[in-house]
Amino acid sequence: MRNLIRHILLILFQLIVLAASAQNESPDQLIESILESHLDKIEEGTDVALIIEDLEYFLEHPVNINATSATELARLYLLNEIQIQKLLEYITTYGPVYSIFELKTIDGFTPNLLQKLQFFIEFGPEEQEKQTLKEQLKYADNQLLLRTLGNLQKARGYKEKDDGTIPYEGNRFRYYTRYNFRAGDKLSAGITTEKDPGEAFFKGSNKHGFDYYSGHISFKLNETFQNISVGDYLVRSGQGLVLWQGYTTGKSENVLGISKTGQGLRAYTSVDENFYFRGAAGTVKLGNSRFSLFYSHKNADGNLEYNDSVVTHFTSLQTSGYHRTESEIADEKTVKFINTGGVFIHRFNHLKLGATVVYQQFDKPFIRSNQLYNQFRFSGTDNYTAGADYLFSKNNYTLFGEVAISKSKGKAVTQGAIVHVNDQLGFSALFRHFDKNYHAFWANTMAEGSNISNESGLYVGVRFLPAKFVTLSAYSDVYQSEWFNYSTAGPARSWDIFTQADFQISEKLSGYLRFKNEEKDQKFKNENRYINLPERVQKLRFHIQFQASETILLKTRAEHVYYKGEESENGILLFQDIQFKPREFPLNLAARLAWFHTESYNSRIYAYENDILYAFSIPAYYGNGFRTYLNLKYQPAKKIECWLKLANTWWTDRETISSGYNEIAGQHKTELKFQLRLKF
Repeated sequence: MRNLIRHILLILFQLIVLAASAQNESPDQLIESILESHLDKIEEGTDVALIIEDLEYFLEHPVNINATSATELARLYLLNEIQIQKLLEYITTYGPVYSIFELKTIDGFTPNLLQKLQFFIEFGPEEQEKQTLKEQLKYADNQLLLRTLGNLQKARGYKEKDDGTIPYEGNRFRYYTRYNFRAGDKLSAGITTEKDPGEAFFKGSNKHGFDYYSGHISFKLNETFQNISVGDYLVRSGQGLVLWQGYTTGKSENVLGISKTGQGLRAYTSVDENFYFRGAAGTVKLGNSRFSLFYSHKNADGNLEYNDSVVTHFTSLQTSGYHRTESEIADEKTVKFINTGGVFIHRFNHLKLGATVVYQQFDKPFIRSNQLYNQFRFSGTDNYTAGADYLFSKNNYTLFGEVAISKSKGKAVTQGAIVHVNDQLGFSALFRHFDKNYHAFWANTMAEGSNISNESGLYVGVRFLPAKFVTLSAYSDVYQSEWFNYSTAGPARSWDIFTQADFQISEKLSGYLRFKNEEKDQKFKNENRYINLPERVQKLRFHIQFQASETILLKTRAEHVYYKGEESENGILLFQDIQFKPREFPLNLAARLAWFHTESYNSRIYAYENDILYAFSIPAYYGNGFRTYLNLKYQPAKKIECWLKLANTWWTDRETISSGYNEIAGQHKTELKFQLRLKF
């Protein structure tokens, strides 16, 4: 009888879903929308290649929804912890899922979510026949990526000075190559190389070619020894109070997405030269427990201090990754940095418990400059950080948190809750407190500051669907610091508020209206001393998207910024995007025309751009001018893809762009990017 009722409900929901489905997005457009939903407070240069890499992989190798895990589902970046738990419980209770429509019977799986999810999942058998390593090697994936990019105008750093020297050692182009090999879940390997603009290439300080080399090999022996990695890798555990490497989401339009599902060990394939480990790591699974150990020994860039030509200590770690000038090259790989530790996880039916320990050691003392904001920050040669975390999810509720302590006896805690009252209403809340003397080099959790210390705050979010075509989202975040920061002249208080209304007018027309207000105490100079004064930034955005035809997508945006510091400023941005994908020709085209007018950099506006694969662009619009770009993707054969992007910014209010060695004479800055991907 229960099965009969279940199938009747299934048929009814199929009809509802078919009637209420949103417009069909292409996979490329879908990945772009997922990125934008996660990246509200992110700037140019942020490394999100791992998100794109995961989504690309699951497009080609969909997740078998009937034989998956919470960790794998988290890598889809579409499901929160409650949705993951409910999906796994549904399969355990009712057996395999056979279509995307059946998922609508699960609370929280809305038509909009299913429209996106369908690209990344499949409905295979519960018990899949395990492929041997030999079988997986036979059908292994190989991918080679070649990329070059740079500015067409020469900056001052590439020009000869009066004394006959040229500040930058290399040319103005970036060269990037990446090779990846993957044989199912048994074996993966890869190598990544990169030369940044201004760095030498097969000469000078880089006589062996690229400035940056990264490689890894990871393999799975059996169901017990699940991961053994040698080379470069990431570790992500708990809620990020102790150890979470790589990009993590923060405050964004996804107001309920405030918890983390630790992804454990994974290979590192990106080009950020700082936030990863280099060495060896392994994961063992025994029943419902999982234990990972890791060891890393790599060199970091540091600013060294000398006494009579003898190194005494270093004052800071350089994280730009650039090695272009004499001073940057002198800092390169001057500090040896050891990291070792472990991560433990045990899963119960609705509860996950975890513990993380990390020990760090430098080969020379880390002694910062004598500034008040550095008084409680780490100083010395070694540190340890330990934490315990939990995540409990049942029915419509999720509770999660982590507590941690460092060698300095500084403590940190985060505690959150997510409640889905029903499909129409959900709440989230997160409390955080980090002592001013809490030291965790690899912490990366939801916070206002990037340095996880000297902050206390309370975040509250709500999502409400008052009608089928409208979604309302809002959050408020109140936070304070009890000691000086680099940008403050004493203890400070701040407050953020965010509201957004999304509307789906028809299958072809959608959009949103967003308002955001940030108020924080900032350091300003008053005669001969610095004082804290309130600084306010208000942003109002209207964005609309129209599927003009099966081949043409139009996006229009208007955004206004009001800045109030010592002076008041205004800024405005208008842009029109077009994306074109012919039915009978393997070409994708994305273009933008933007006009901006801001009174200074303080009233700048950020806007995400369509870019080449694995690259990420969200430039700052400031001053007065226009920006245009054209991004082309062409696929001449099934396993060959190439991209070409040309972007130009024209400032009408200045004769020089930027400053220092990056200064460009003229009103134009033109960027050219080319990328080729081969699969075999």
